Amino acid sequence: MVAVIRMLSASTNEHMKYFSTYIFALFLLTGCNNNNQQQASTQEATTPETTNPVTKTSELSAFELYVSTLEQIPLPLNHNPLGQLPELSNNYDKNGFANYKHVWTSQPLGIYFNDGETIGIIDCSIGDWGLVPFLTIYDKQGNKIDSTSFYKKSGGDMGYQAIEYLTLEANRHIIVLDTVKRWNLNEDESDIIENSMQQTIGRTEYQVLTNGMIEKQ
Repeated sequence: MVAVIRMLSASTNEHMKYFSTYIFALFLLTGCNNNNQQQASTQEATTPETTNPVTKTSELSAFELYVSTLEQIPLPLNHNPLGQLPELSNNYDKNGFANYKHVWTSQPLGIYFNDGETIGIIDCSIGDWGLVPFLTIYDKQGNKIDSTSFYKKSGGDMGYQAIEYLTLEANRHIIVLDTVKRWNLNEDESDIIENSMQQTIGRTEYQVLTNGMIEKQ
């Protein structure tokens, strides 16, 4: 009888040992699964969403891209055909200039003004004595509104000499002063007649209106 009891006790201990081992293993597996789920959840929460950022450049129109390569002209700007214009906008967009330039001009100088609705750009052509500025007004889409040149008298010829002085003011007001000298010519027009010189001094003013038109005053 005692022997039977001992055998039952030993069998029970053996089963308890296996059962304890099973419970412990199940606990470990459950803990690992929970940790993996928590880590995955944490990674999902902390991983930023990938987006396709839209750069500012891609939002600009062709005209806006061109304008972005031009520099603002320091104002007031004073110039005459014998003087030098400031070196600005050296890295201008050449394709943009080809599309939006003033006719006959060779390079842009820069931005005269930009009020968000209209923009004034100065382009330059090569004149008798140097670079000559031209003003063109555009709307914000790049459509031309108005344009003008300023040196309408400057130059020299037999019996004629003239020079103009340009001032671009910050209020979109433009002043052109001119000095013109004329001489009478001899009979065969081969030379001037000394002491026949007549000199005139003139003043021309322009105002760029809010609609972009250039008004001569």
